[in-house]
Amino acid sequence: MTIHTKRVITTFVSIPFLIGIIYFAPSWVFTILILFAALVSLTEFYAIVRPKAAEKTVFLNYLLTALLFLSLLGKELLYIAIFPLFVIFPLTFSIFGYSKGHPKMGDIGQVILGPFYICLPLAFLAIIARLPQGQMWIFFILAVTFAGDTASFYLGRRFGRHKLTQISPGKTWEGSLGGLIANTITAGIFGFLFFPSLSIISIMVLAIAIGISGQFGDLAESMLKRISNIKDSGKILPGHGGILDRIDSLLFAIPVLYIYLSY
Repeated sequence: MTIHTKRVITTFVSIPFLIGIIYFAPSWVFTILILFAALVSLTEFYAIVRPKAAEKTVFLNYLLTALLFLSLLGKELLYIAIFPLFVIFPLTFSIFGYSKGHPKMGDIGQVILGPFYICLPLAFLAIIARLPQGQMWIFFILAVTFAGDTASFYLGRRFGRHKLTQISPGKTWEGSLGGLIANTITAGIFGFLFFPSLSIISIMVLAIAIGISGQFGDLAESMLKRISNIKDSGKILPGHGGILDRIDSLLFAIPVLYIYLSY
């Protein structure tokens, strides 16, 4: 079975599963699903950067991640107080382990970076799901982002002539432009069907902002993998790689949608 076939099968299996969880299941089930994605992605991230930090420090970040998303199930704003702990605890552990090998600043930074790179955007996604029409906004960003990713991939392979960056030689300006067009078309359809009170210009601007940020998210993860000489972040999704490979664009796009819905 080719990688392309595996990619298509995984996509068609995932779509009805996500629709069922987001639309039909209780909201806490979606939060637990995001928690699972965050934990797996965080594991994949640490496997890529391989920080030379105490295993207890990394394990503690997993516990804090679980606490973060479980706190989102309540009505209090406890989750806001958890994010500083992602900085406080690694630094505290480094203080006690300083005389045992002098941990490097880069290793401490890598441990701290993971939760802010992965957990914070996914926490925003859980918060968006609780807003009015939150379910449809979740569908919106998933559809817009994945449409852009798919168009960039296939149009880049078919028409790509000019490389976008040296970080990922397979990405081209033609694919990037095709992805943005797919972003705007998908957003326009969603806006027409589900958000008629919003102007078409507002939706288009949002789509372009999500598309551009999503492409930077894709390139950012590609840079991390290239630095570490790794092709995929994992193997949990046949044809796609790891969870982080699949949500890298979303991690940069979710904050854009959160800001838009906030203001």
